[in-house]
Amino acid sequence: MASEISFDALINKQRLDEHEVKFLEEGIGYVFDDKKILEEALCHSSFAKEYGLNYNNERLEFLGDAVLEFIVTRTLFRTYPDANEGELTQMRSALVKSDSLFKKADSLRIPYIDLHGHAMKTGELPKSVTADALEAVIGAVCLDGGISAAERVVKKLFLSDSEEQFIERDPKSALQLWLQARGMTLPKYELLKTEGPSHAPTFTVRLYLNGFQHVETDRTRKGAEAKVASKILQDLRAKFGA
Repeated sequence: MASEISFDALINKQRLDEHEVKFLEEGIGYVFDDKKILEEALCHSSFAKEYGLNYNNERLEFLGDAVLEFIVTRTLFRTYPDANEGELTQMRSALVKSDSLFKKADSLRIPYIDLHGHAMKTGELPKSVTADALEAVIGAVCLDGGISAAERVVKKLFLSDSEEQFIERDPKSALQLWLQARGMTLPKYELLKTEGPSHAPTFTVRLYLNGFQHVETDRTRKGAEAKVASKILQDLRAKFGA
C-alpha cells in the first residue's frame, strides 16, 4: 500500500503533473483508483532521500519486474508451443530487455513525470532509472487493479513489439499475438483438401476471421496455414491499424 505521506508539502514537486498522469494512463490503458500508489511508483530513492520519505519505488519495481516477466513468459509459452526453452528465453529477453523498457517508458514521458533528486535533470534520467520506473508502474497496476489489469497493460505495451519481432519467424503466432492483444476471437484453420501424390502432396487451407477470408495452398499444411495467417493479419492491420 502506498504511504499516506502527502506530496503537498514538498518543495521540488508538490504532486505528479495531472496532464502527465493522464498521458501516462492513456498510454498504458489503465486509470489508477489510488493515485498515491502511482506517486510511489514514480518516486525515485534520490527524491525520497532528499525529502526524508520512508519509501521509494524500489519495492514496486521488484514486484513489477516479476509480474512483467511472468506475463510475457506465459504468453510466449502459449503462443509458441513448438519453441524450446532456449528460443523462448531469447524471445522473452528481446521483449523485456532494458532498452525495450526504456523506449516504452520514454514514450510514456516517464522521465518528465518521475520524482527524482536535484542531481538528475527532468527529461534526462538515466536509462536504468527510467526502465525501473516503468516496472514500478506495472507493479502499481497489479496492486491497484489486480493481475488481470497488469496483464492488459503488459499486452498493450509489449505484444505489438512481439508481433513485429516474430512475424517473419511465425505468421500464425504473430496473428495470434495481434488478436490476443485486442481481445479478439482466435483463429481456426480449415483444411479444405489434400491433393497430389503421397510423396509430394499439396494442402489447401482456409481461414475466415473477423469478416476476412483467405484460401492458400502449400506443400505442407503448416506452410499453407502460415500463408493464410499472413494474409489475414495484413487485412486486419489495414482495417484496425497496426
